[in-house]
Amino acid sequence: MKKAAFSLAWILAAVSVGAQDYVDRFEKLVAQLSPTIVTVRAVIRQETRFSGASQASESRVNFTGVCVSPDGLIMVSNAVLSPTRAMEMMGMPAEMREEMGIKTTPTSLKVVFGNEETEYDAFLAATETNLDLAFLKVEGLGDRKVPFVDFAAGSDALVGQRVIQINRLGRGYDYAPYFQTAVVNGQIETPRRAWLLEGSISGYGLPVFATGGQVIGVLTTISSGIKDQSSMDDFAASMLMRMLSGVSGGPGSAFVIPASTVKGVVEQAKKRAEEVAAQRARAPKTEEKPKVEQPKTEQPRAGKPETKPPAKPPAKPPAKPPARERGLPTPASDAPPVMRAFPGNATGQQLGYCTRGLVRA
Repeated sequence: MKKAAFSLAWILAAVSVGAQDYVDRFEKLVAQLSPTIVTVRAVIRQETRFSGASQASESRVNFTGVCVSPDGLIMVSNAVLSPTRAMEMMGMPAEMREEMGIKTTPTSLKVVFGNEETEYDAFLAATETNLDLAFLKVEGLGDRKVPFVDFAAGSDALVGQRVIQINRLGRGYDYAPYFQTAVVNGQIETPRRAWLLEGSISGYGLPVFATGGQVIGVLTTISSGIKDQSSMDDFAASMLMRMLSGVSGGPGSAFVIPASTVKGVVEQAKKRAEEVAAQRARAPKTEEKPKVEQPKTEQPRAGKPETKPPAKPPAKPPAKPPARERGLPTPASDAPPVMRAFPGNATGQQLGYCTRGLVRA
């Protein structure tokens, strides 16, 4: 009996120590990896064309990204900036997508590091539509180096492996970092090598890490490359069946692409960011209106006071004879009013008449 009680106490102690190690490990991972996760505040202009009519609107959106270089290159999901892949994932047929003709343009991009108050300007540097990724370049960092994720030091994932992702809440919650976990439950080789996840990880465009802290890839969408033959009439029914059955692997589904693939994309994005920055530097700036110089008045020379001719008194107008002597009607007569159009009226709709010095509209 004593031996059984001792064994139970030993098991409980071991479980307690293991649970504490689990908590400590994830706490350290959040503290280590969260500085690389940034918040992007964007203003997006959207133009929609449907059935021959067009409409433009502007919206403000907040989303997260990851810093992939020390000079401020940010990787985000391209789904926020371009709705094409999102419409594919919903099963929207190509006919409807083309008819809608949605075009989005970011007019303002601001990046917040951690929970700082400072917002840095950024510009769209590059997009990779096949992997549904986009890259922003932060401006105004000066000599500051920011924490980043190095995909060159990534590792492969294994089916059954537990993985973790770091994300951030919004401004109203102090941009607090948090983690989500999942398990690698499958792997595909076509159209490209990638892993499937089962769990709560949902941050598109953000890296996925092993529980040891090694980056294994990025969660994004991959198009199957198979054209959807469904019609517009089948769209609603297709959406309903997807929701009820939970079937994935449609025209565009979520996968983790390997870090080795992301590494090459990041290198290309760095070069493109340099090119775009150079183009922006050469772009002509808005010219300021030239200042009109006021004419200078000549100052009198020293020692010689300026002499001015005496002012002439204003000439008095000749006295007019009374109205009766000039043969004009008196104010009390039935003389017709003098019609006068109001200045600036090009239509002639509003007119007034003047009688005895009074203007009536």
